[in-house]
Amino acid sequence: MPNLVITGGTKGIGKATVELFLKEGWDVCTCARSEEGLKRIKEELKHPKNLHTKVCDVGDRDSAKAFVEFCKENLKSFDLLINNASILGERTSIEHYPEDIWEEVIRINLNGVFYITKYAIPYMKAGGVIINLSSGAGKRPAPYWGAYAVSKFGVEGFSLLLAEELKPRGIKVYAFNPGGTRTQMRAKAYPNENPLTLKPPEEVARFIMKIVKDKPVGVSIEYGS
Repeated sequence: MPNLVITGGTKGIGKATVELFLKEGWDVCTCARSEEGLKRIKEELKHPKNLHTKVCDVGDRDSAKAFVEFCKENLKSFDLLINNASILGERTSIEHYPEDIWEEVIRINLNGVFYITKYAIPYMKAGGVIINLSSGAGKRPAPYWGAYAVSKFGVEGFSLLLAEELKPRGIKVYAFNPGGTRTQMRAKAYPNENPLTLKPPEEVARFIMKIVKDKPVGVSIEYGS
């Protein structure tokens, strides 16, 4: 049975991906920063035996390492790793950006991807896939997106570097920009936007499944590409 490790699996794209892969018969290991969110998703899905959950702050190296070890204990080795967990931070100018929020966004969105990936690599199977969730804000200048944009630029660069390092081991790496999606983070970023004009996270989850099955050439992928 194939398996998936995904961070931030209780909301939005992460939750939709967890649900889809469980339905497709995968073993899934996921985390969130609160036990409440993990309990809720297990209850909503009626406690599937192939879902393993643990509280984790991905930006804390000890917490990230403990989560990966938990996944290893339950899954033995990994077919797919999805670094999905991230936070938005503030949408304001660099001049006025709060230093503490800057540090928190970089800690979770960039350091967290590094920690989880670093600790997971030894357990990745040959032929496995790593998908790092990126953003349009991390591909071109995005004024007033601050630390979020910078963190996603970092994720893009990290993915390009990692793809070259893991190529000899047969592990594919992708930076994936899902585009505008009907999530809580999107609503926070664009409070005046009609969410019904956006695609649902379930659609993005299906596209992620397609990436995993097709393993396209290249590293940076945008929804619909």
